[in-house]
Amino acid sequence: MRIVVFVSLALVCVACNRNLPEYSNIPEVEFLSAASTLSETNDKTIAFTFMLYDGDGNVGLEAADTASPFIDEYQQNFYATPYYIENGVRYKLPYNFSYRIPRLREEGNDKFLKAKVAIDFVIATASFPYDSVVFAYYVYDRALNKSNIDTSSVITF
Repeated sequence: MRIVVFVSLALVCVACNRNLPEYSNIPEVEFLSAASTLSETNDKTIAFTFMLYDGDGNVGLEAADTASPFIDEYQQNFYATPYYIENGVRYKLPYNFSYRIPRLREEGNDKFLKAKVAIDFVIATASFPYDSVVFAYYVYDRALNKSNIDTSSVITF
């Protein structure tokens, strides 16, 4: 009986001591997928999905985050620059898509964060007559650390 309890206790201790991943406190993004659809009015929708890793989990903005430092460039925390493709060449468009990723952890919870983030872009056909696009994108965390810049695959409509 003692042997069974000892072995069980040893297995529990080993399970509790498993190695947790270590991420940088500067966020990292990694493109997963993008799916495009056309609406009945020919507006283009892109379901954009990426992984987000952050060592201290301080990603996301709350509705009340409207004063300094969350103003100007930091009013949003997700930015994507679109590039249309013509004859195999990428051309940067003169605007960005931005979004406020909501707070993903409670304040004071500084555990690492690994999250799958999904954002839908809706683009009016009149302002985007192209049939393919690539996005370069990044995020900011609450400490205003800028992530790496990742690039999507070519998205066609």
